[in-house]
Order: sequence, then C-alpha cells, then structure tokens
Amino acid sequence: MDYFIRLAEDKDCRILAYLKKDIWETTYRGIYPDVKFNAYDYNKEEDKFRNIVNNSEVDLYVVIVNDEIVGYMSFGKPLRPFRDYEQDISLFYLKKDIQHKGIGRDLFSLAYESIKFKGYNKFFISCNKYNVDARLFYEKMGGIIVFEDEDNEDKSLPQVKFNFDIRRNEL
Repeated sequence: MDYFIRLAEDKDCRILAYLKKDIWETTYRGIYPDVKFNAYDYNKEEDKFRNIVNNSEVDLYVVIVNDEIVGYMSFGKPLRPFRDYEQDISLFYLKKDIQHKGIGRDLFSLAYESIKFKGYNKFFISCNKYNVDARLFYEKMGGIIVFEDEDNEDKSLPQVKFNFDIRRNEL
C-alpha cells in the first residue's frame, strides 16, 4: 500500500474532525456509551485539531492514502500531563482497513525518533483500557504499563498508561 506521512495543516482540521468520528465508530462503539457518539460536535473537534496544529510544542501528522487522510498522530508536550513525563504520543488513530500494514509502526517510529532527537529519554502513551488492539500494539512497540485506572461503569473513562524508555528500547 502506497502512503505518505506529513505534518497536518490548518486545512486538514475539518477532515480530521470527521475522520475522528469515523474511527471512533469502528474502535469504540460498544465500549463508549452511545451518548458520546450522539453528542459528537464536529465544530468543537475541528477547533481542537486547529489548536494542536497551531501548538508549537506538539506535532500533528497525517497519513495519506490515495489523496485521502486515513490516520493521524500527535506527539510532543503532553496535552494531558502525567507524572513527570515531558513527552507523549497523545493521538494515534488509523482507519481499520489500513491497520496491520506497517503504517502504525512507521508513525510510531517517527514519534520515537523525534522525541529521542530532542534529547528526551522517555515518553508515555495513554489508551482506553478496553482498546485491546491498541494495548497489544503498544506492548509490541516496547511499552510497559505504568498505570491502569480502576474499572468504571462508563468504559470510556478508564485509561492505561504505557512508558517507553528510549535508553532501553531500540526500535
């Protein structure tokens, strides 16, 4: 599969808001309560993406296949701080039909190498506790669970945090 990865631009933000909802439908339907899908606000999400694109401490990349954005990832200063970590990968989503083709690994490697190049020794990733596919991927990439929320009736809330120690893990 031919694809390329580039920094997101302001013009991508509306597309990303729609893509996020599409990916959530296939990833979190049955985990998140229906109200999260029914109350999804495209304008609010577009603004969130725009804030990330314009944040000099965070990089947002998009994956493009056949002129269509099919995934995205952000990394840099944590959007939601955790402990003493100065870097994280905070958004990491690919459409289901392009998963398991090496694209996720390439995205992850891009973030890993950039964080390493900036001189940081570690970073974290947070994912939904019930997102088994993401958990398996992060473990495969060398992540070690350092925190796991207690179960909650609202399954959209519990998170798992993975530590990536750049000094010990080489991709």
